[in-house]
Amino acid sequence: MPLEKEAYFGEIDRSKHGLVPVAQVQSYKGLIFGNFDPDAPSLVDYLGDVKWYLDVWLDAMPGGTSLVGETQKIDFPTNWKFPVENVCGDGYHLGWAHHAAMQAVQTMDLAGLRAGNADASGLDMGMSVAGLNGHMVLAALDGQSGYAFYPNPKPFVDYLEANRSKVVERLGAVRAQKLWGSQLNITIFPNLQLLPGLNWFRVYHPKGPGKVEQWTWAMTENDMPNDIKGMILDNQCLTFGPAGLFDNDDGDNLAACTEQSRGWRTAQMDLYTHMALGHSARREGFPGDIATGLVSEHNQRYFYRRWQELTGAASWKDVPSYNLNRLASEG
Repeated sequence: MPLEKEAYFGEIDRSKHGLVPVAQVQSYKGLIFGNFDPDAPSLVDYLGDVKWYLDVWLDAMPGGTSLVGETQKIDFPTNWKFPVENVCGDGYHLGWAHHAAMQAVQTMDLAGLRAGNADASGLDMGMSVAGLNGHMVLAALDGQSGYAFYPNPKPFVDYLEANRSKVVERLGAVRAQKLWGSQLNITIFPNLQLLPGLNWFRVYHPKGPGKVEQWTWAMTENDMPNDIKGMILDNQCLTFGPAGLFDNDDGDNLAACTEQSRGWRTAQMDLYTHMALGHSARREGFPGDIATGLVSEHNQRYFYRRWQELTGAASWKDVPSYNLNRLASEG
């Protein structure tokens, strides 16, 4: 401690003024989580069946994954929940909010989502997955569309097809053929998101009711060739970096949503979030409560349900645990 003797006269009791200990530190396939609450569930229990989806990015290839490049930090004047719900389930906004960006960079189909949403055909090709202890997944199912927003997707498609048989051996045919290489938006409640394909890893740090600091890294599989890793970092900065085409669209919209929600008249109105309400079900081969397509408010409803469950609970024993439609192999 600087000047402990001169300024504090050696009178500080360090045992009473140290850092707050982290009660639980646990890891899942390279991701390290800390929790200040000794009574919180274990990390494995907290993640539940979303681990089945996480493994598509963390454990598909023998070498695992790594963050690449520098930490990219940016502040948004918005409530922290807005950017999380935007990524966790809102495929609806993509074609309009990102019309110009998609025209500039889209080179492959992404589960029927197109610039301007002029054509609604194919919107049933993906799925919205929730009912996993508050965690959520948006998933295309074609095995390649994660690289739809790259100027030249061929090197990535070649890498995927050259290694798909290895992933079948590690994860089975469903995940290897349907999910690995597809665009996936994986949300670990409340504020961690991983997007294989667009290949970024992000943590949201709330700075108050109307401000969030967003930390982003590019993320690659360690078995990828170095030239592909470099292209991923470049494209992540182009699309979802601090000056990225998509992040700037979202930042403007989310700040406007936050400001408009403060209005006197707006505060008296209910928020309508009924898109695809009542249209989710079990899907063979996949855990979770699943709505068809990426255009839905299915995941957002589960996100706010989990937020309400946690903020209304007096202790962890009052927080419900649910992993809907479990696979037989998951118990």
